[in-house]
Amino acid sequence: MQLKIFFKDEGLRALMSDASIDFVPADFDSPLAPAQRAYLQKNLGVDIPQVFWRKQIHGDDILVVRGGVGSVKGCPDADAYITDEKNLPIALRTADCVPIFIFDPNRRVIGLAHAGWRGTYKSIALKTVQKMQKEYGCEASDLKVFLGPSIRQCCYKIGEEFRDYFPAYVKDREGHLYADMIGANRDQLLQAGVPRAQILDSGICTCCNKDYFSFRRDGEKAGRMISLMMLV
Repeated sequence: MQLKIFFKDEGLRALMSDASIDFVPADFDSPLAPAQRAYLQKNLGVDIPQVFWRKQIHGDDILVVRGGVGSVKGCPDADAYITDEKNLPIALRTADCVPIFIFDPNRRVIGLAHAGWRGTYKSIALKTVQKMQKEYGCEASDLKVFLGPSIRQCCYKIGEEFRDYFPAYVKDREGHLYADMIGANRDQLLQAGVPRAQILDSGICTCCNKDYFSFRRDGEKAGRMISLMMLV
């Protein structure tokens, strides 16, 4: 049930995996495991021996990736990446957090952002768009965005402190509070100037749908999905 996200563009490969394979990396600087590499080749039609990814730290740092996949070694940890280089696969791992795929078909720029509640609170979606504008001259009105499978308001039960963090995105239901991280990130993208019609949402809750990994549902034993984008 992997999602292939092509944005109707032959020069882009994009995918989010499901729970049929675990993409937890042994080493962020090393090639993919043989089974991981085979999965991507089967589902993308491209052999990808290594991806650019770093340890995600629930912050708002955004890396501008240059120099090919070999540039991954020694790069700082971060939660978002942008690039205009061809054949450079950028990737995230998630198991409830929101993966945000961003594509500028005019300037041929891609971006991926990992938005947990901390990153959402720090406006990582908004800041990633702003970074694409600053580094590559992207126009927000040109951007196409996809919000991948993640935990939804139906399952994301949170504490009282979230009323202070996300006052507009907390709902009281049957004596418990639930947070809407999709809504918060969508509104950041709208604030950045991305047209509503160009923000697509998978509508899939990782906690409800057992075809996807969920840390909230499965705890420490949960695996990780990969979200990947590459210009070709």
